[in-house]
Amino acid sequence: RIELQIHKFGPVLPAMHSCFLVLLVLVFGTRSEVMSQIQKLPDVSSDICWHGEWTSERCCRGDAATHAECWDGLYSFGECCPNADCWLDESYTYDDCCSERFGPRGNSACWSSAFTYEHCCLGNSTTQSWIDIMVQGIDTNAFYGMDEFYTDAQYGEDFGYYSTGRVLRSNTGSESNKDAQQFAHFTTYPMALSPHFARVFCRLLFVMWVQLHERTPFRVVEMGAGSGQLAFDILQCVRQNELGVAPGVWRRWNAAFEYLIMERSPALAERQRSRGLRVVAGDAQTTASCKPVLAALAASTACSGEPIDGSLECIAGERATAEAGASVVLSNELLDSFAPIKLRLSLYGSVNVSDCHMWQEIRLVHAIAEHELRSLTTILGHSDAEMDDMFTKLRRHTSDIFCDMADSTIGKEARERVPDGTSCLAIALGLFELLNHVDLGIPAAPHNMRLRIRKDQKLWTRLREIVVQLDAELQTAIVLPRSVYQQLRHQLRSIPDIEVRFLAAARTYHMPVGLSEERCEKLSWWFVAHEERTLRLAQFYSSLGYPALHLVVRPGEHQFIELVDCLLSPMGGYKLSVDYGASFEALGHSLSIDPRNDGIFVPPIPHELMQDLPHCHGFWPTCAGRIDWTTFVDFTNLAAAGERLGWRTLFYGPQSLLEQGSRQNITVTSSHASGQQRSYSVPGYSVLAGSWDSRHVRSWYGRETLASDKETGGWVQRWTSFKALLLEKPAGDTSPKPVLFPTWHLDTKETDPCWRLDPTTVPLADWIPRQGHGSARKALETLTAEVNDGLGRQYQYAYEEAQLAVRMVDWLVATGGCDSLRQRRAASLLNSQGLFKMLLTRLLRVWGDMWGSESVERVARSILERLAADSWEADPSAAPPACIGHQTFLALCEAGGADVQGGISRRPITAEA
Repeated sequence: RIELQIHKFGPVLPAMHSCFLVLLVLVFGTRSEVMSQIQKLPDVSSDICWHGEWTSERCCRGDAATHAECWDGLYSFGECCPNADCWLDESYTYDDCCSERFGPRGNSACWSSAFTYEHCCLGNSTTQSWIDIMVQGIDTNAFYGMDEFYTDAQYGEDFGYYSTGRVLRSNTGSESNKDAQQFAHFTTYPMALSPHFARVFCRLLFVMWVQLHERTPFRVVEMGAGSGQLAFDILQCVRQNELGVAPGVWRRWNAAFEYLIMERSPALAERQRSRGLRVVAGDAQTTASCKPVLAALAASTACSGEPIDGSLECIAGERATAEAGASVVLSNELLDSFAPIKLRLSLYGSVNVSDCHMWQEIRLVHAIAEHELRSLTTILGHSDAEMDDMFTKLRRHTSDIFCDMADSTIGKEARERVPDGTSCLAIALGLFELLNHVDLGIPAAPHNMRLRIRKDQKLWTRLREIVVQLDAELQTAIVLPRSVYQQLRHQLRSIPDIEVRFLAAARTYHMPVGLSEERCEKLSWWFVAHEERTLRLAQFYSSLGYPALHLVVRPGEHQFIELVDCLLSPMGGYKLSVDYGASFEALGHSLSIDPRNDGIFVPPIPHELMQDLPHCHGFWPTCAGRIDWTTFVDFTNLAAAGERLGWRTLFYGPQSLLEQGSRQNITVTSSHASGQQRSYSVPGYSVLAGSWDSRHVRSWYGRETLASDKETGGWVQRWTSFKALLLEKPAGDTSPKPVLFPTWHLDTKETDPCWRLDPTTVPLADWIPRQGHGSARKALETLTAEVNDGLGRQYQYAYEEAQLAVRMVDWLVATGGCDSLRQRRAASLLNSQGLFKMLLTRLLRVWGDMWGSESVERVARSILERLAADSWEADPSAAPPACIGHQTFLALCEAGGADVQGGISRRPITAEA
């Protein structure tokens, strides 16, 4: 959302690089402690328990009674042995399970997925975390997974924000209000920049049609079209030839063009149809939507008359055919609504990032005071008998689950450190809350955790403080299983005032659990696709002493690509998505430095919609169903899902780079044997030229209003702002380039070597490895306060001015041709004060108000310096704006879309007519 981009990353979020440094200090304390403790995470039990003849091999091969001589008042079996949980229950003994009389693998009746012969009898490893110990035997599916709650609150029939129609501003009945199609508390670029945003898309669609050899019919599917503004404006652009395409070409283009919306929200679909748009119901996160969308495509106006023999474009199948498939699938601010799963990976011990069973997911526990729930159910008309029965079941449910957790070996240790009479619920949730305290370095192994609770005063003091506070919050509280929560929300949906009371009274807490086999199967491709990237993140944070890695995965991103593949013609096509987000690794940094960050955000909400609601921005689940939520898109994940299908990534970068103001000449060779060539002149389009310098236009071009100095030091994080991802489902070996401008990287290993810094990620995460010291520890030794204070501004300017560089070169080529920037001319401009001043005057007239004279001059000079230098003698690295400006010139004027980096062509340059 535009408001989210402008406001969320200004005053609302702290400066991410500063947050990173603060957390480093929290983990280790003083700067000297930071330096001394960046090393492999220790096995605290191993370090403390074993010395001399006392070894784990000797003392842990058995249960607590097997080698009693190992244990005294200082050390215990439960604190020192990784297999202690096999025997602390006392239901099983070492002799009953491991005796040779049962054979070489012991007594098979003793073993389960968590308890194995190797773990329990040999004691040579720990296959469990203490989380597994606490939740063992508990049906954690009774609680919402984060993705499940997100889906219900956004699209569920019981209380979904989109399905109930709350997404739309109430309609007063006036025609002007109907045409505005405004959402309740946010706007989007298609609306704020109408019709200019759509014309940028319209131009790209025309280029795609040309590069697909004037495919007829040329079918475009927009998924999740919101108010329908983008669809409406694109259709107007095509039907009215608003781009100014040559008349003969336009007539063929207009005749071939078809547009269909796939929409999940009934309320939005109704709005879209009211504008005369074709709409079919469907969910972008499942391939089950493919068949109905194909059927709707085949039912186009052109196919509505008498059937014509051989009209294969009017016949729908299970998957797209060469004749009846889509050519392009579009989405704008759709992917951010895909439901996220938050994952946690402990960095203690031997870390296998591709082993699903080493990961945990975060589930949600909903609790409410019993008297509050009784009051609400009374209003709903439940009888006393019904309520008594319900509360009896809920009390038993709460006690059975959370007292089982509190009675685990970990829970029993915690009980010793909290006041008598503390509730089981507070103890369990308090232990889970410790995982968010990075400075404590909470271990994974149960015996390590028991030892820390028993002997680490800092840890048990913090645990006691947390649990005492939770116990006060949760007095008389009962936990609502997912099914009961759904029923209550369904009954409250027609009583909004009472629903608000429920939201204010209910509390939501995190509960980490191991991944189920079903989850593992669903995410198996993700673990494989991102294994190398995840390993890099794990190594980075382990070296900094972080106890865990936190990531968010949206299974819907993978399913979305599968759906698009089903819809696109086997003869080739494109997927173009615009949304806010970043690369896999950049998002991983933002989540791992702050474990409380779930990757879900509440956009700014108008004051009138916040009246009577609780504090919705404090914790995202608080106002579930009454407000919108959003997440950051993982563009690397989308591209990886496409690569599995043989797709190609054609472009990734800021959305403004979709705009090309200069005219483009394209020559297409026929795919038929004749090899006939056809030439096209594609008009450019500029949002600024067709509009005015509004804040939305500035945001479109990547120029952000600085945040307040008080809250963020005067800069905003930029790396999560709006991006475009263009993927191609190829039909041949060659890849046309609908977007000529330089693509950005989706993996840090593919960062342009020309870039001296990477502004697409968290600044400090990029700065540390660039210091060339070989370790994070040595790099941090050189991090002065002055350097740290300047990183945010440096990276922000690089991100923004990289976009200015593209716009500047594109505008100069559009107004003065390619010769105005060739090497000799660039050198002349630099060497003549008068010529450079004249150029600067022209640039400031167009871009000065938006960017300021300092940025315009800095970027212009850096580009000219790179253009004026000999390609083979130029400095191999430069500021990103200089690199990208140079590459833009090559793409527009010399390379014809060739793959270039750092101003040097990576293959022979060929001219494109």
